[in-house]
Amino acid sequence: MRVIKILVAFMGVLIVAGVALVVYGVSRQEDGGIVTDDATPSVPVAGQVDASSGLDPKPVAQLAPFGTINIDLAPGETLVDFSRQGSEATVRLEGRQGSRLVVVSLRDGTILGQILLVEPQ
Repeated sequence: MRVIKILVAFMGVLIVAGVALVVYGVSRQEDGGIVTDDATPSVPVAGQVDASSGLDPKPVAQLAPFGTINIDLAPGETLVDFSRQGSEATVRLEGRQGSRLVVVSLRDGTILGQILLVEPQ
C-alpha cells in the first residue's frame, strides 16, 4: 500500500511539472521565442541574394513601381481578395453573376486574363 501512495505522489509531481513546462513554453512562444545573432528572415527581402539553392546565387528581383491599374467592375461587384506572386497579382471579385479571378501583370499593368467562377446549370 505504501508503494502505491509513493507512486501516486510521484505521478502527481510529474503532472504538475509537465503543466508548468507547457505554460512556460507557451509564454515563451508569445514573447517571440529566442533571439539569436544569426537570425535570417523567413522570406527573401527585395534585393537580397538567394543562396539557399546552392547553385549560382542570383539577386532576388525587385518589383518596380507599376502605377495605377484599372479593372472594370460589373454593377454590384466588390473586391473580396487580393494576392501577389512575383510580378503578377490575382484579384478576386464577387458580384450578382458570381465570382471571377482577374490576373494582372504588375510589370506593364495589363490584364493577363480572368477566370469566371459560375455555378453549373
